[in-house]
Amino acid sequence: MCRRWHDSEPCMNYRCPHNLFWEELRLNLDEIQITEKALEIRNCCCLINDPWTPGDIEDIWGLTRRKIRQCEAMAWRKVKKEYPYKRLKKQIFS
Repeated sequence: MCRRWHDSEPCMNYRCPHNLFWEELRLNLDEIQITEKALEIRNCCCLINDPWTPGDIEDIWGLTRRKIRQCEAMAWRKVKKEYPYKRLKKQIFS
């Protein structure tokens, strides 16, 4: 169970899908350092109030900006592939 609302300590339960370092993300935890930004929200993605910039993501997960852009591009490709009818509808009615 996620402890995000009950505890002031950072969550170290890497099996919780709300944890920034969730084990299913397959992050290299040896290279990742828990930063002030992560501690501010107690490692819980449910406590993120504002969208993060690529710089914030870089600081939290230790990813390069190039890798972040690659991940974003891959996510957009998946969204477009999953919802092709929206693109077709947009092309028809544009």
